[in-house]
Parts: sequence; C-alpha cells; structure tokens
Amino acid sequence: MANLVETVEKEVIRKEVLMLLRMAIPTGCSDKVLETALVKEGIDKEKLKETLYYLKDKGLISLKNISNERLSINRNIYSITAIGIDYLDGNGADIPGVLV
Repeated sequence: MANLVETVEKEVIRKEVLMLLRMAIPTGCSDKVLETALVKEGIDKEKLKETLYYLKDKGLISLKNISNERLSINRNIYSITAIGIDYLDGNGADIPGVLV
C-alpha cells in the first residue's frame, strides 16, 4: 500500500509542476519560483528536484540556464514543451508515471 501512495504522490507532483509551467507560458519559471509555490503545498525541495529531472528526461519540460556575470544573475528557467501541453490537453500519448 505504501508503494501505491508514493506512486500516486509522485504523479500528482508531476502534474502540479506541469500546470504551473503552463501558466508561466511563454517565459517559464525559475526553479526558485517553482520551489516557493510547491513548498506551500507540502512538497520538499528534493522531491521537486527529482520531479524536474524526471519531467525533463521525459521531454515534457525544458531547462534553460540564464546567466549574466556582470549582474550576478544565474537562474535555471523551466518551460513546458509542446509535448507537455499536448499531454495536459489530453492530446498526447499516455506517459507512464504522469497523471492527467
């Protein structure tokens, strides 16, 4: 039973991240913004990192590093991909591990 709960929890977190990134179209979200939003939902930083890695590896989100040494800016910006949008809309193929 514990495995089932853990699996469903991961699927819910993945969907939350996708929905947040969909709201952030076209600019995307920094990992700090995602962290702040999801910590309020009780999701810890390690679970978020794991989720971002998983979704990126599945091709549902993309990562771009924005940096400027003069301004001391270094941000990781995550964006939802077309595949991620299609998946949320129900137009994509089923992806194991992601709940719609």
